[in-house]
Amino acid sequence: MSFISPEFAIIALLFFPIFWALSSQKYFQKIFLLISSYALYSTWSVEFAIILLIYSSYIWIAGKWLNQNNPAKKIRLKLAITSCLALATLFISKYYELSRTLLIDILPQLGLHSFLPVIDFIAPAGISFFTFQAITYLVWQAQEKPSRTSFLDLLLYLSFWPTLFAGPIMRAKDFHEQLQHPDFGRPKESAKAIYFIVLGLFQKIVLASWLSITYVDQVFKYPDQQTTVSTMSGILGYSLQIFFDFSGYSLIVTGLALCLGLVLPINFQQPLLARNIKDFWRRWHISLSTFIRDFIYIPLGGNQHGFTRSQINIVIAMFISGIWHGAGTGFAIWGLLHGIGLVGYNLFVAIYQKPLPSWLGVLLTICYVGISWIFFRSNHLDTALIICKNLFLGTGALQINDLILLLFTGFFLWISMYSYSVEQKCLLFIGQRNLLMIIPILTFILFVIILLGPSGVPGFIYYQF
Repeated sequence: MSFISPEFAIIALLFFPIFWALSSQKYFQKIFLLISSYALYSTWSVEFAIILLIYSSYIWIAGKWLNQNNPAKKIRLKLAITSCLALATLFISKYYELSRTLLIDILPQLGLHSFLPVIDFIAPAGISFFTFQAITYLVWQAQEKPSRTSFLDLLLYLSFWPTLFAGPIMRAKDFHEQLQHPDFGRPKESAKAIYFIVLGLFQKIVLASWLSITYVDQVFKYPDQQTTVSTMSGILGYSLQIFFDFSGYSLIVTGLALCLGLVLPINFQQPLLARNIKDFWRRWHISLSTFIRDFIYIPLGGNQHGFTRSQINIVIAMFISGIWHGAGTGFAIWGLLHGIGLVGYNLFVAIYQKPLPSWLGVLLTICYVGISWIFFRSNHLDTALIICKNLFLGTGALQINDLILLLFTGFFLWISMYSYSVEQKCLLFIGQRNLLMIIPILTFILFVIILLGPSGVPGFIYYQF
């Protein structure tokens, strides 16, 4: 069930009053939240819910094992073992078939035969996200050995429905600290919750859908029928679409979490204003980029072993970031391109030690990130290569839709520079109105969003990961 579906809206109107009514009974409130999380997950697949329960039980047992007092070397070994087993479900469900195919191609050349059978695995929804959250829990148990954790809290952490399907990736320590806070279970920052939910709905239902239908879908579905101009519009359109889609999702679930009394990590900070590729990753999918930094790049050695080694670590970390999204070649290339881009930027800074003009840095970053999105979005490598070739054809004239996209992009970049000011004014406006005034205003805004949006319930891009 999607968070932007009418069914979810109706259920939410029933769920939240009951949830808030239980605020004086924290244990039963947690039980109610846990049941609702598994019930929502079961609307996708009951089998997924069973897998999640079994997986969560393993993480709990592994966490108790890691929580024991042992020598540092033994703790590291135990953490390595439990983490590998925690990642096994993700690997098997998303990368088994790719591994089997590679072995079929490679082993005969070595005089061996592949022994892996054909197995039809279906990756549970949100597995990439709850697996990474499980890793943060294991590391937390191993390093800090917290005493106030329970099986119920762990089940709730891994199944928490606002973050279950597509993040943001929430650290175990942060979640459990908020869970123990007296304010948990009561609405927090109501004005911000309303603002986030409405803005997220507008970004997803109106803007992302408009960009997809008008510019993106045709370019990636029929790349051999495109001109250079239409191809460039499709690439720019997708750069905007995936931001509005994923940022919209993050805003919606952050607002919903505030209604539950929990604060989720910020996932986006105007990434299209990034002045370089390093700045882009400080602003884009922040919960993933910080996870990659803290749990992959730094354990590889980070920048502690010289410049060359640190650049190799960056490429490895970004490659893992790419294949985390899926087993397709395009995801791997996307990750490598961002790794190469980061290395290139670091080399530029080391040699010239002088930043580019802001406008030029933003333009070059948008272009580089846009080209990398080609491989991320394309279903097949052949499609991506055709789209790249189209960029050099020099064909096509600027149409009215292309001009509208350029004007919209310019306006969006301009308004993005004042996003904090706009947010504060909106929060002040909402906070100064009473509930009787807010309800008709929200009803009108939601009506306009539905009117401008497409028919049906559009899916979120990151649900597939």
